[in-house]
Amino acid sequence: MTTLSLQSAQPPISTARINSHVPAAEERSLGTSGVSARYHALLNTPFSHPFSGAGYLIGIEKSPRARIGAPHEGPDFERLQKPHRVPDGGLERDLDQQQRTFTAVMDDPKVMFVSHILRYGLSASTAMSTTDLHYSAYSHTAFGPTLDSPRLNESYAHGWKALDGVEAQILTDITDAETAGRPFTHLMLLSMGWNNDQFEALERYNAIYQHSTRWAATQGRAFNPMVIGITWPSVWGGKSPSDLANRVLHLGSYPTKSMDADEIGFGIVNHIVNAMLPTLEAATGLRSVLIGHSMGARVLTRAYYSADTLRGAVARTGAGPIVIGLQAAFSMNRFRKGAQLLPPFRWMTTGEGAPYQDHAAPGGALALTWAKGDTANPVARYATGAAHVGGRVGHNMLNRRPALAERFERMVLTSAADLPRVVEMGQKVQGNRKVLYIDASSIIASHGDIRNPNVGELVWRLIDGLGG
Repeated sequence: MTTLSLQSAQPPISTARINSHVPAAEERSLGTSGVSARYHALLNTPFSHPFSGAGYLIGIEKSPRARIGAPHEGPDFERLQKPHRVPDGGLERDLDQQQRTFTAVMDDPKVMFVSHILRYGLSASTAMSTTDLHYSAYSHTAFGPTLDSPRLNESYAHGWKALDGVEAQILTDITDAETAGRPFTHLMLLSMGWNNDQFEALERYNAIYQHSTRWAATQGRAFNPMVIGITWPSVWGGKSPSDLANRVLHLGSYPTKSMDADEIGFGIVNHIVNAMLPTLEAATGLRSVLIGHSMGARVLTRAYYSADTLRGAVARTGAGPIVIGLQAAFSMNRFRKGAQLLPPFRWMTTGEGAPYQDHAAPGGALALTWAKGDTANPVARYATGAAHVGGRVGHNMLNRRPALAERFERMVLTSAADLPRVVEMGQKVQGNRKVLYIDASSIIASHGDIRNPNVGELVWRLIDGLGG
């Protein structure tokens, strides 16, 4: 594989450079200093936190609009447009709610931007893993000084330019791997959720990658995905869960972070899912797999169902993505036609308008897990009626609403020994175009329990069964 350079030079790594850091003055200027610096921490210690496979990590951060040259207010209508289509079989009020939600989510005084991109691969001359800097908005990192770094007040536009550049480089990497006899088999996009910093997200990506590729190997199947992982500012407060102030900040951040997840899904990840990946799919013949946990599943599904809001969306020529939501932190109401917030909340704010109700429209396949032990953030249920699909309240909604339940194919994993049956169920939902909804209580003990080998097997069985 080749060494990358978009807007950065790659001098030889030295011990001195390993101890180099992003300039503090630039962090302060962008509003990414203090605890927020954890979302570019990999620029400071990239070699201490490697990725097991080959691919890219796209670092997303959040900054006041004026500091990065973003539109002064409202959505970025150069790249996006409001939802404009009544869902198939839906109601006019659903579209009205979707439009108002879109505006509310995208009208934040601070906006998301791509601040850096790292590339992970294998050296052409050895089996050693490599980490390269593809792009950075900062003038200095552990890789050394970057050349032609954008002015900080142009970071928003340069982040989009970096996404365009990485698309071309991914295609080059895929071609080079095929020539070298190590072809990629899939394009895999990963997103973690609420209360994960960069190191935690990368650790979880490693676990999912390692366990799923090992399970594929036990079946004699080649599974070598080109991975694109994102990290995003999902935490308020410090790291200590025992500190009362931090716990209050974590819980209090739920409304803001859920909107941040949707903002990324409407914007940056929408571009990845509905412009970048279709282009790469058409050029390589590879199938895309989207895997998200918690609010990471919210990010990816919001993007999956938001192609109509992306002005640069590229029509797919083949099958749509395989989308896997592990303990997803979004409401089952996203699938329910005519869903409204509970009073008195509906009198103060808008609902979501069931943006996923036309669930089969993107042409891919969607699988979601839930577990009885997932009791994450029950306050959301009582505050807004958000029946998270990853927990019991989301599952119970299907029992109360037969019309909604018809959209789902439900499966219970009685134990890990039942996992091979996932392939059969995946093939079934390919035929009936339903959402596969799996009770994974036997292998997932709590909301965050996704790093175990059984989940890796589940991921591989889903990819296999859903046509991957």
